[in-house]
Amino acid sequence: MKGGEDVPKDKTETHVRIVRCMREEFLAHGYEKASLNRVSARVGITTAGLYRHFANKEDMFAHLVQDTLDAFRKLADSGKADMEIDAEYNPFDFDWASAWVDFIYEHYEGMKLLICCSKGSPFESFEEDLIQMEAEGNRAYVEALRRAGKRTKGVSDMQWHMLSTAYVHLLFEAVRHDMTKDEAMRHARFVSDLLYPGWRRLFELET
Repeated sequence: MKGGEDVPKDKTETHVRIVRCMREEFLAHGYEKASLNRVSARVGITTAGLYRHFANKEDMFAHLVQDTLDAFRKLADSGKADMEIDAEYNPFDFDWASAWVDFIYEHYEGMKLLICCSKGSPFESFEEDLIQMEAEGNRAYVEALRRAGKRTKGVSDMQWHMLSTAYVHLLFEAVRHDMTKDEAMRHARFVSDLLYPGWRRLFELET
């Protein structure tokens, strides 16, 4: 038995190689077509040896994206909480374009795996889940404005879904097309210029 193979979930050189090789495998082939045989061959161990470190392919993928998911939830929850409880909060006062680009490129490989490589995994609905969160946050913000006696436009649930889909999908084009961070920032500014004026009118916020 090769050194390190008999110690599960450790930080031995073998474990580090496994993580690096499985990341490269998922990025190159996606979850569905990723081959544990290729990973084990590149690491230099048997496929059975992989299972001393990870329970299965799902466990491997989850290990690679968990830090990104945790950081994403923290970012999303902070903005959502403000929109739900503070009628004076104006989401357009914050530079979300820069925040999202900074986040994406701080967690680029995790975002690439979730957006482009997760089909067939338990994480394949990541983008759709984010769209749902965006729509729910916007509806909650409208309700907060109305409770404060402020007027807003009438927007149906389907319309919120459509608007949220456009926004999220457009932002993630930077990942799908492997933009540099500078390109992604220009792209995010373009998306903001394209969509924010209409969103301001829906919320009836001053420009």
